Amino acid sequence: MTHTFLLILYLGQKIISQDMHFYNVDNCRYYAERLNNQPPVPNRVDGDDEPKTLKYTAVCEPRKVDPKRVSVYK
Repeated sequence: MTHTFLLILYLGQKIISQDMHFYNVDNCRYYAERLNNQPPVPNRVDGDDEPKTLKYTAVCEPRKVDPKRVSVYK
């Protein structure tokens, strides 16, 4: 088992990706920052209470994984 940093990507409040692991927090934060700077995307859900656009939010979270079972980016 080794410590990694998991990049979690949200669209609005829904998790859309949580399968990218990095050995280095700086690499994880680089991609998180790039994703956070993306423009909002149109919301496909119709409803008066729903926002017209959704924003990407990416965060890095420490995790302990087995590198033999999980791909980890350098």
